[in-house]
Amino acid sequence: MKNNGIMVFLETMHRYNTVKINQVFTAEDGTSLSIRCLIGTYTFEITNSQTQEVIQNDSIEETANYIGEFIASHDLTLNS
Repeated sequence: MKNNGIMVFLETMHRYNTVKINQVFTAEDGTSLSIRCLIGTYTFEITNSQTQEVIQNDSIEETANYIGEFIASHDLTLNS
């Protein structure tokens, strides 16, 4: 998924922040990155299954960069 595609779905999550939308990226080794927009807010919650790290931020750009770094570090193919 190219950065533009990442930005589009993050903007969609922001727009529809009154419903539960969760996006999960899973590498072949089972490591996953889960992203959701907290209900009724513009805050993204990012959870890395490998490190158990949970990050919250309000920036679409920062969240997109975090996702891009995860994809790059796990050699996932960018298709879209």
